[in-house]
Amino acid sequence: MKSHKYTRSVKRLVFIIIMGALGNVLGMLSISIPAPPPLRLELHFSQLTPLLVGISIGPIDGAITGALSLIVATLKIKNPLIPLGNAILAGIAGLASRKFRPVLAAIVGEIAETPFIWFSMILWVHLVCGVPLEVLIPIIIVVNIKAFIEVLISSIVIEILLRSKEIRFLLSSIRSG
Repeated sequence: MKSHKYTRSVKRLVFIIIMGALGNVLGMLSISIPAPPPLRLELHFSQLTPLLVGISIGPIDGAITGALSLIVATLKIKNPLIPLGNAILAGIAGLASRKFRPVLAAIVGEIAETPFIWFSMILWVHLVCGVPLEVLIPIIIVVNIKAFIEVLISSIVIEILLRSKEIRFLLSSIRSG
């Protein structure tokens, strides 16, 4: 019995690591959005994998995947608080998925992450990096809108993926061991 439990734990851990790595790859494949300098906006879908894990496997697994999936983005943007926001998103979406379909669960997760986006950007970009609030507030608003768009697109992809009986079976086997 212990061997089965250990195998199940290793299987989940490997899945979380692979999905975190895939999230980093998806984060590198970004789409630039025209914006006035020095603002640089990019749509990316690094939150797709943690949302999938949170919604289909569980909130804790999703939160861990969320933190792991933004390592590259954190190094690129240089805000060390970013992974925590993605962990909040995936964890809360995972909890919400117990009552709601993936799209609505992901939107609930993004609503929960929104205060953290504001907190982390004000703390890091304003207080640490010295960007004036009058410049930063419009940027945060745009980043927040962008995050909702990314989450909406990611959750629609998840809805489509979860229509596949084979994918649901695979995810179920990871969740239950």
